[in-house]
Amino acid sequence: MKNIKYGFFLRSLSLYEIVLPSLILLVEILIYYLKLNQIHLEIEKVIGSITFMFLWWVPISTPLSEKFRNIYFSLFWLVICTLWLTIPGDFKMSILPLLVFTFIQIIRLIFKWVYKREPIPLLISKFITHRYSKIENRESDKNDIGFSILVFIIGGFLSIFVVN
Repeated sequence: MKNIKYGFFLRSLSLYEIVLPSLILLVEILIYYLKLNQIHLEIEKVIGSITFMFLWWVPISTPLSEKFRNIYFSLFWLVICTLWLTIPGDFKMSILPLLVFTFIQIIRLIFKWVYKREPIPLLISKFITHRYSKIENRESDKNDIGFSILVFIIGGFLSIFVVN
């Protein structure tokens, strides 16, 4: 693993980090194909909604955003968000995953600047859960909880603001 400035690093992608975005990419290509050929199926709307929720909500509410520190994964995610923009539909909904990705990167850099260390994103749920980060070689603390809650709340308000 080669560290780069601003908390990013270069490391080959794991199987999980390859399969997950690849599946999303294939689903986006399928949706794009169906819309381009004007094939209107109910399943297209369902798959599109699930994909949108995954691109938009999962980075805000889960530790998936820790994977964005890997340059290769970030570029892969950026391609996915950009392709989502090209799918015909509501522009406000299309730009939301890209805005969330950018927002998470910016707030992560601000956290690193303030606390002089990388945040450990946590799963937002009913109870506070801590986790150990192998990348950071430490367990999460109250600052990481604050970071995760801040990302969740501001990301949610950003989403409401963009859609309305």
